[in-house]
Amino acid sequence: MRLPRGATEAALDDVIMSALTSRWQKVAMIIGVAMADCEKLKLPIAPEMIGARLRFLSHADRIEGVGDLRRWGHSEVRLKDEPISALRRG
Repeated sequence: MRLPRGATEAALDDVIMSALTSRWQKVAMIIGVAMADCEKLKLPIAPEMIGARLRFLSHADRIEGVGDLRRWGHSEVRLKDEPISALRRG
C-alpha cells in the first residue's frame, strides 16, 4: 500500500505511536484515534493504511500485537514493554 503524496511513514508512525499506550487496546480503537489525529494534521490517510502500518510495526517488533491484526475488532495492540535495564538508566 502506498502512502499519499505529502504523507511519510515517519509521520504515520508518530500518529500511531501517540495513540498507543502500555495497555492492550483494540486495533479498531487505535485506528479511530489515529484517523482523528490524521484529520487534525491534514494527513490524507485511509483507515486501511493505518491497519497495514500497525501490522508492519508488529511484525517489525516495534509494538506488540495479539490476534489477527487484519481483524480490527478481534485483535489488540500496545506499546512494547521496556526492558527493566532500560528503565533503570532513566
